[in-house]
Amino acid sequence: MRSLSLAKVTTCLLAIFLLAGCTTTGTVSPQEASSGSELALPNDPSAAPWHPVVIRFKTPTQYSRAEISGVPCILGEANASWSLLGANVPGRQSGASTLSWRWYVPNLVAGADNQSRDKDDAPARVVIAFKGDREKIDAIDRSNMNMAKLIGGWEIPFASIQYIWEPDAKPETVIPHHTVSRIKKIVVRSGEPGLSSWVSVIRDVRADYRRAFNGEEPGDIESVALMTDTDTMHGTARACYADIRLQ
Repeated sequence: MRSLSLAKVTTCLLAIFLLAGCTTTGTVSPQEASSGSELALPNDPSAAPWHPVVIRFKTPTQYSRAEISGVPCILGEANASWSLLGANVPGRQSGASTLSWRWYVPNLVAGADNQSRDKDDAPARVVIAFKGDREKIDAIDRSNMNMAKLIGGWEIPFASIQYIWEPDAKPETVIPHHTVSRIKKIVVRSGEPGLSSWVSVIRDVRADYRRAFNGEEPGDIESVALMTDTDTMHGTARACYADIRLQ
């Protein structure tokens, strides 16, 4: 019974670490990448304000500087791994509504299905987290977040959206997370069209938030992150991200 409880705790923690900024390295200065009302993030994972978000118990995805078709970009390479590259959003951009980026995905993860707990892998995710009143969170979610804070010593984001490239689900499908209702996945690309080419995406994150969270009004934006993961099915995946902007 004791080992079962530990397994549940581990699963819970891993599920809610998606954009927590769990363990970071280096000094981050979001202002260095900011200009007025726009946050333009560098195409270099070693440049501020990017910082690794490493999840305990998981092999980290590798993020490195690359260039594809003449475009400088951040390459995510997953090998049965899961971690993020995150950037905190400074106050003057925290009220932004438009998130844009380009991504290059050579292949989908064979057999992946983000609607299935056992097949929840993706070659490319762009994640955005929001602040809010934690007292309004469902008691189960709040308990999970408090547990993570107690064990890990950090605050889990109030709410987050993952924009994903999915093999089969239709674009604009909203997929709830399997464990924490404050995490939603929105399909922005589906299937093979666009693979092995640069694809541009522009999202109204506040409109997406209202739709994903049943009309709830979004608070300030807390952070933006990139995520390439294959920890569930233990495969491999690669994707490049470029020109991430919040305005």
